[in-house]
This record gives sequence, C-alpha cells and structure tokens, in this order.
Amino acid sequence: MDLSIQIKVLVISFVYGMILAYIIRKQYKYFFNAKLWYELILNSFFVFDIVILYFLILKAINHGIFHIYFLFLILLGFLFGNKLIDS
Repeated sequence: MDLSIQIKVLVISFVYGMILAYIIRKQYKYFFNAKLWYELILNSFFVFDIVILYFLILKAINHGIFHIYFLFLILLGFLFGNKLIDS
C-alpha cells in the first residue's frame, strides 16, 4: 500500500472516530433510556451499521485492507472528539 493511501486512511479513521463520538453523544438518550430488548436491538443495528460503513469507506479507498493501527486512530479520534464536545 502506498504511503499516500495510508496517510489518507489514517486521517479518515481519525475523523471517523470524531464523528462516531458525536453520533454516540446525540443518540445516547435513545440507546440507554429504553426497554432492554429495544436497547439491544438498537445497539446491535447501530454497531452493525457503523462497522459496515467503515469497511465500505476502506473498500473505496484501499480495497478493504485493514490494519490494527486504523483501529487505534479511530479510538484516538473518538477520545479527541469527546474532549472537543466536552469543552
């Protein structure tokens, strides 16, 4: 994989983590203030959609190649996004 493609995927993973933090904050009341069965269904669909969307983005950029450091950048973006939302 080219260095330019890796840098592009790293930046997109970081931004995806920030967007994920924002979406989870907005959807918090729907995820955790419902009945248990409804909460399980919502969380399952949400996680499934988020994962499928990320892999579709990866497929469009680098043919779906996934490395563990992409996951670390998503987590770092998520933490950074939470800090931005809190301040």
